[in-house]
Amino acid sequence: MRTNGILYYPTSSATAPQFDEDGVPVVSTPSSLWSDPVPCHIKMLSSSSKGTNEDGTFHQASYQVLVERNAIPEDTKKVKLERNGVTIGEFQVQGYPEVINLDRIQIIL
Repeated sequence: MRTNGILYYPTSSATAPQFDEDGVPVVSTPSSLWSDPVPCHIKMLSSSSKGTNEDGTFHQASYQVLVERNAIPEDTKKVKLERNGVTIGEFQVQGYPEVINLDRIQIIL
């Protein structure tokens, strides 16, 4: 598969609180909250800078991401995308449509 980006997903340590031997919560470092890099193919489906609210304007975008099957857990609800060393953002997963005849997982953000 041709790749043009990197995907990260939250690790189990990001969702479960960690405690030291005295029962004091341990603050995780940002690098431990995300998985190892997973190569992926990122395709922008829509992009709009026309959004406005009382605080100003905002940018709205949606993406289609392809990753190799079994590269990420199928119950992943949030991902972080990176392309050319620049973080695109953190996104909630909107769905996992079926990809026919490919051994890949499609993610809609």
